Amino acid sequence: MTGLTADGFERKRLADIKADIEADLKAAFGDNIDLEPQSGFGQFVGIMSERISNQWESQENVYNSQYPSTSEGNQLSNVVMYNGIERLEATHSTVTGTFTGTPGTPIPINSEASVFDTGDKFKTLIDAEIGIGGTVDIPMQAVNTGPIEAVAGSLTVIETPIFGWTSVTNSSDALVGRSEETDAELRVRREQSTQALGQNLVDALFGQLLNLDGVEDAVVISNGSEVTVGGIPPHQFLCSVLGGDNQDIADTIWVNTPQGIASFGALTVPVTDAQGFLQPVKFTRPSEVEIYFKIDITVDPVEFPSGGEDDIRNNVADYGTANFKISDDVIRSEFYTPVNYTPGVLTIDLFIGLSASPSGTANISIDVDEISRYSSSRVEVNIV
Repeated sequence: MTGLTADGFERKRLADIKADIEADLKAAFGDNIDLEPQSGFGQFVGIMSERISNQWESQENVYNSQYPSTSEGNQLSNVVMYNGIERLEATHSTVTGTFTGTPGTPIPINSEASVFDTGDKFKTLIDAEIGIGGTVDIPMQAVNTGPIEAVAGSLTVIETPIFGWTSVTNSSDALVGRSEETDAELRVRREQSTQALGQNLVDALFGQLLNLDGVEDAVVISNGSEVTVGGIPPHQFLCSVLGGDNQDIADTIWVNTPQGIASFGALTVPVTDAQGFLQPVKFTRPSEVEIYFKIDITVDPVEFPSGGEDDIRNNVADYGTANFKISDDVIRSEFYTPVNYTPGVLTIDLFIGLSASPSGTANISIDVDEISRYSSSRVEVNIV
């Protein structure tokens, strides 16, 4: 049976549609009619069966658009709104640029500079003027959205010539933006967010934290024992939260704090309870652990593309960012996968560590209040 059934929607396939039309034609004109593809009847069958098949496919897509596991794109964005969440939009990387030049030189808003090795452009967010000392710090944002990097000292190319402005640099790494949340990422976050209605307070708090605007990831760990476990004191719980507003996070933790159990963490934010009293709420912002790679490869000179080393650097960094969240240990073996995205790689010797040119092959442990961070600038690739 096809169409909407008790088991869901069953689409009629092209072969079945073609067979039905041929049977109807034979019933009308006799069994001896010519239904070969090049005949008139055969051409008619081909045209009509394809059009009808497209209509069945469209109906199936409409049916699938109602469910998180099968909807895509805008349909998925609409479906997850029933869970009170929205697809995370793409954001811009931000950085502070130090502008040098003649005192009094105006630097208008939207003045641009770029990263010397990638060409990625950043623009100023405010009108400013070079100070008496010959410098001024100006907030900047990447022109394009996504995970655009600008490591310290790399934003040095003036793109908007201004008389009196002689140089620019950045003393610290850019705060990297993100691409729009993919369908796969959104499905995972929706599933996690449904725990906000769970009976278990840890699961409920975890889900509600993930639902907050700007929160990218969270971990909630409760210690109900009589001894300190993993640095968490007895009868306390730790929330490690990446992104989001401090007050929103504290308010959410407070309404999910059971009586007699205290929140624990390095950051304290006061919350006003229903009686008007200030209550201290604690949580932690995960510290960033920069991961370094040294990857020695042999390649097939014919299949390995020009610029393949850069492809590997970017693939490894993107894979780490997408797959390793708060408290996730860095598993060395998993990074062979993004290296093999690039064709022509024959052998791989992969090393990881916490400093440049690592030689280690052991996995890297990440604590509950840490998150591993990845950058193509920290991936060394050598063809040996």
